[in-house]
Amino acid sequence: MLQRSLTVHEYLHKGILFFNALQSGQRLWLSERGGELRFNVATAGEPGIGAHQSQMETLVVTIAKIRDAAGPDWSPRKVSLAYRTREDFPDLDLFAGSRILRGAGATYFTFPRALMGLRFPNGGAKTTTRDPESSPVRGLPEDLYALVQLQIGNLLSVRTFEIETVAETLAMSRRSLQRSLAQQGLTYSQVLAETRMRRAVDWLDNTDKPVAEIAFDLGYTDGSNFTRAFRRQTGVSPQTFRDKARS
Repeated sequence: MLQRSLTVHEYLHKGILFFNALQSGQRLWLSERGGELRFNVATAGEPGIGAHQSQMETLVVTIAKIRDAAGPDWSPRKVSLAYRTREDFPDLDLFAGSRILRGAGATYFTFPRALMGLRFPNGGAKTTTRDPESSPVRGLPEDLYALVQLQIGNLLSVRTFEIETVAETLAMSRRSLQRSLAQQGLTYSQVLAETRMRRAVDWLDNTDKPVAEIAFDLGYTDGSNFTRAFRRQTGVSPQTFRDKARS
């Protein structure tokens, strides 16, 4: 589906949606600063060398794809790396003229908003024929409720629960997401609460994580708030639930 994208806008928004839905350890999003857009990459927890390599790969693939539409002379104005590389940045044409920031604490590259409207040559990138049986692809949920739950679950690792963030990963506005959920008789707060409870039940039943740690990982300000919310949903406290599940 990404290979058939017609514009940079379509490619980035679809890519962010699919990546965030299928990848739990890393998150992509777009932001705007100083009249330019930022393509951001972040890793949950304290990233190691493997995470940094994965971030670099994501940047290179995305920059190369935008160049397909912007032309061979285009390079991002700024490339920022959260980590400090041991050696100087490679002398690649892909980054010709780019300002490279190493050890900046954030990984991203910047580009003008005008690039979002550019079309790829020949109505999209080259496509390849694939045997679906030899290369299975896990599909995304077709139901919005299930998809929102999936996105919230992915964002739990970075303790980000704002509806704006979830809507952005779905290439929707906050109001569009709210309206779409309302058509199913749901609110975002309901979906968030149910997703948290499902994750809480799983952790209580299948891990030894302390209740206080579970509360923190689910975004509750303290353990008592989590206990009250859990009791409202299940009728028992988290510790009682764990004890009964294991007895």
